[in-house]
Amino acid sequence: MKIKDVMSTPVVVVPPITPVRDVARHMDYSGVGCVVVSEGPGIAGVVTDRDLAVRVLAQDRGGDTPVGEVMSEQVVMAEADDEVKVAFDVFRRHSFRRLPVAAEGSVVGMVTVDDLLLQMHQLGADLLTPVVKEISEPQHQSD
Repeated sequence: MKIKDVMSTPVVVVPPITPVRDVARHMDYSGVGCVVVSEGPGIAGVVTDRDLAVRVLAQDRGGDTPVGEVMSEQVVMAEADDEVKVAFDVFRRHSFRRLPVAAEGSVVGMVTVDDLLLQMHQLGADLLTPVVKEISEPQHQSD
């Protein structure tokens, strides 16, 4: 299975000059915990809800602080055509829960630990459905 089969889209992208207050509003509106920071085709960084709490609120920085000042610049990414195992390996090696996904040099999605857990749950349910159906059907009795 490929990462593109489990990733979430679209990705929220903001320029580095965006005030963190607006980034938080984007996260709330879009229901995401991570925003890509970019100018043009490349990726400058990412900012998570945790980054906002630790690097803005905990340090008494204001809501007008540009997101470029508090983003994580060392971004690990996966490719959309990578196997899901790549995402598992990245999450195992690093202490984050979200992974931007690229295709042809552009960010096209985000895969999260939750996405992978939901996919595993669905696969397990798909495997058990025929078994449950067989168990729950009445057995034919021979005369």
